[in-house]
Amino acid sequence: MKIGFIGYGKSTNRYHMPFVEDSGQYEIVGFYTRGSKSFDMPYQTNTDLTRFPDVEQLLNSDAEVISVTTPPEYHYEYTKKSILAGKHVIVEKPFCNTLAEVEDLYRLAEAHNVKITPYQNRRYDSDFLTIKNILQRQDIGKVMEIESNHTHYRPDGADNRGNQYDGSVLGHAVHFIDQIVSLYGEPDSIIYDVCNQKNFYIGEGLMHSDTVPEDYYDIKLIYGNLRIRVRHSQLIVKHPPRWIINATEATVEKYEIDQQERDLKQGIFLDSPTFGHDTAEGLCKIYYKDRVEEVPAEYLHYTQFYNDFKDWVEGKRPNPPVEKSEALAVIHILETIANKAEYVPLKLQK
Repeated sequence: MKIGFIGYGKSTNRYHMPFVEDSGQYEIVGFYTRGSKSFDMPYQTNTDLTRFPDVEQLLNSDAEVISVTTPPEYHYEYTKKSILAGKHVIVEKPFCNTLAEVEDLYRLAEAHNVKITPYQNRRYDSDFLTIKNILQRQDIGKVMEIESNHTHYRPDGADNRGNQYDGSVLGHAVHFIDQIVSLYGEPDSIIYDVCNQKNFYIGEGLMHSDTVPEDYYDIKLIYGNLRIRVRHSQLIVKHPPRWIINATEATVEKYEIDQQERDLKQGIFLDSPTFGHDTAEGLCKIYYKDRVEEVPAEYLHYTQFYNDFKDWVEGKRPNPPVEKSEALAVIHILETIANKAEYVPLKLQK
């Protein structure tokens, strides 16, 4: 299957290209990127890539799939152009900035008989896959509470400027909200708290919502009696467990997030035998009343996203990597929070 990229920055080079080439099922036609900025690309592709002078020439090429990896403000524009050119489309997260834009793209895709999906690669994170399997076990009892923590200690950048779409919710929470939606679908309701902690921390005063985007969020997704907390802060010196599950018969703790991103940032790629593997501290443990069980990690690289997408386009699997209802639910949740609005469920069918 032939693929082209709109955008060619670190997203393409770090989070897409290594896995497209690892798949072995795609021929890369080339890319289009705005401007003339050159990037120091740590991943050295095996392909002699063609840089198209404008997006129209890329869309008029024999590429069957377009992967849109531009900044989010261009996702809707370029995805729409790709659909109208008869291309299947993979769109980096967040899919778009608004629910209306995503709904419009799905309508267009259906009208032009092409497939589209957001690139939710973190569904293939080892920590998430490990927790996903544990949640299917009967011996932990009924799950009552889940915590999804992803904290850092990065006190720099307190004076970053932007609007509500430049903050941590759309740029970061999108991954982890999607993981929960992939498990449980659209929530019944949400409770959320967002703010800028670093700006306040350095003494510049409380944030102005129109100039300093949030860098902290604490989002609770409610499913009947199940409570799921998704939390992010950049001022945590000692990280909590990445996952905590409290069930009637056990408590589960999993430290450390998936290591693929860490390795990619360090220039470690899939040719390394330890690529994406947890450290010893990342071992998952189930605490029962009378014993502790250690659970080995489940590994499935982001390559699988591209394999699944190709199989879906070719009719070899019935479902996309991300269901339409899931994509709509995620954007609706994020847009609600970004606009500080009251959440009203869309009542989607999962």
